Amino acid sequence: MRFLAVGLVLVVAAVLAAAVADLTVPFATIGHGSYSRAPVAEGLEVLPPEPPCGARSATPCAARFDYAPNQKLTVWFSLRNESRVPLTLDGVPRRWFEQFPSEALTRPVAVLDGGDPARGIPGAMGATPFLAVVLTPLQERMVGVEFRTTADVAYACTHWGAGVGIGWDRIPVVWHWVATEHETQIDLARPVTLMAPTATDCSG
Repeated sequence: MRFLAVGLVLVVAAVLAAAVADLTVPFATIGHGSYSRAPVAEGLEVLPPEPPCGARSATPCAARFDYAPNQKLTVWFSLRNESRVPLTLDGVPRRWFEQFPSEALTRPVAVLDGGDPARGIPGAMGATPFLAVVLTPLQERMVGVEFRTTADVAYACTHWGAGVGIGWDRIPVVWHWVATEHETQIDLARPVTLMAPTATDCSG
């Protein structure tokens, strides 16, 4: 019994030490990597920049797209392990996806794994569903988030006024080291905006 008690104490002590270490490692973080790719749109028309975009500004101009029903838009960004220890990249949190109703003008629907960006930026057929992956120090990973526009044109016309849009300039990602989950907001190199249906779209 004494050996069993000692073993249990050691296990508990190891778990507590791991948890404390995980909470007290300020150098462990996932950040934006050095690779980027223009948003990939399927069935969506690219719109010209909205004035005064294009002038000297600290913020990048958003990539704007015209609405079309039930179409895909994928944004890509690379992530880098900026710590001195291996970190597990878990992807984009499911809770972020769940906050968007199915009838939203556009909403995120999937996370894609583009692999090691040093081996080339993935094409339309090169990405796979994202699964948790361990990143060694300074290693990067290409991640894509796929958005889909609503197929309900009548609802979009009723609830979204012409000339307005919905967009994203950052994506949350989650990662962990040892035990605790951490979330980091990743700024997109180029924000994306999907414009609401035009009066012409809604006249049919």
